[in-house]
Amino acid sequence: MSLDQVANSYKQSENLYVKGIETPHGRVRLIFEQLEINLEKLIVKHPQTDFVAYGKVVQCFMILSDSLDFQKGESLAEQLNELYDYCVRTVKGYLTEKDVTKLEEVLSIVNQLSESWNSIEPK
Repeated sequence: MSLDQVANSYKQSENLYVKGIETPHGRVRLIFEQLEINLEKLIVKHPQTDFVAYGKVVQCFMILSDSLDFQKGESLAEQLNELYDYCVRTVKGYLTEKDVTKLEEVLSIVNQLSESWNSIEPK
């Protein structure tokens, strides 16, 4: 197998792995998936903290906040931004309080947001 064939095979398998990333809708869907996965990791590890999963959760919320269009989204974008901020503060509070119900609350919020997002037909 030539180097070009290996490179093409790798590109094809990589495209399958990140299917959906080619559209903004798909990228947001992937962020929600990562939030769900990493919140579940934090819950499973309780009372220990999986700091890699913790960092990913905080980063995902930052990405979602940064992706909001306040001009087009107006009050909805503001409400989502406040909700994302609440979730980040709650997850950060978990580090000191070690109250797993807080993580479960954030996971429930993320699950609802993810379901809503997935019900939207991408353009």
